[in-house]
Amino acid sequence: MKHEDSGVVFDIQHYSLHDGPGVRSTIFFKGCPLACRWCSNPESQSRHPQLMFYRNLCIGCGACAVVCPNQAVTLDEEGVHMRRDLCQACGRCVPVCLQNARALSGRVMTVDEACDEVRQHWRIFMQSGGGVTCGGGEALAQPGFLLSVLARLHGELGFHTCLDTSGCAPWDVLREMLPQLDLILLDIKHMESFRHKEATGLGNEPILRNARELGRIGFPVLIRLPLIPGFNDTLENLRALGSFLAEVGLRKVEIMPYHEFGLTKYGALEKEYSRPSSTTPETERAVTVLRGCDLEVLVHGRRDEEENPMQQSECAEYKQ
Repeated sequence: MKHEDSGVVFDIQHYSLHDGPGVRSTIFFKGCPLACRWCSNPESQSRHPQLMFYRNLCIGCGACAVVCPNQAVTLDEEGVHMRRDLCQACGRCVPVCLQNARALSGRVMTVDEACDEVRQHWRIFMQSGGGVTCGGGEALAQPGFLLSVLARLHGELGFHTCLDTSGCAPWDVLREMLPQLDLILLDIKHMESFRHKEATGLGNEPILRNARELGRIGFPVLIRLPLIPGFNDTLENLRALGSFLAEVGLRKVEIMPYHEFGLTKYGALEKEYSRPSSTTPETERAVTVLRGCDLEVLVHGRRDEEENPMQQSECAEYKQ
């Protein structure tokens, strides 16, 4: 695979406690082959930079309309209006908005820029047993850039590296990343391909294939189940997932209960959010069923250091 010197990133967050062991920095790659209806980062789905407009913060000063080079913003007695068909996401309106009602999601970063930003926190990584996580969106959708970033962070700097992924990529692409990774956080959203496609836009075949291959070679994996009410919290799906994971030898699972933390982002992008008929997933049932399949199961948000299913000593066991 050819290394690439730059890619599109929509955020880099530091001091993360939920994207792998220890305290971590997380690089969020922009672009994803899936379009999950409940996605908490809808701005991650498109590969291209996007302007986010938080209308509730706008006071109608019109500064954005003055600087817009594409006439995508207009102002009248009813307030500010935005035409997304004209917006080129140049970002000129962002710094002039005194209310922070505008934000640009996505920027081209070089490998040097991304790695230099996270390496500033190396003391925290080393003291906490943490490192760097590459997520998204889907980092595997920018494989050349991802490989270059991992080679720098893991191969040259020696940081603990983790990939947070939907697994929706060819096995050959994922396999090439493994020598530069210590841990994979792998989402499995549904065991039935047609139901998976219904909610995400694509079937689950490459995801299950990758899970099977990772189990076969014994790579450290933490399966993540985003638990969506009425979608994948049914007894039938939970049993199918538990049986599959036991069969392929992936025995560590983290349940991610449904939330609506990203709801305001849909409004900022003028996208529709598909809310489940219920917002209370069957979390305890999921724990019981999966533990009944002899799996190690935790619920996101309940984890402490003693319960962490993937300490670095475990992650370091695999060497290709």
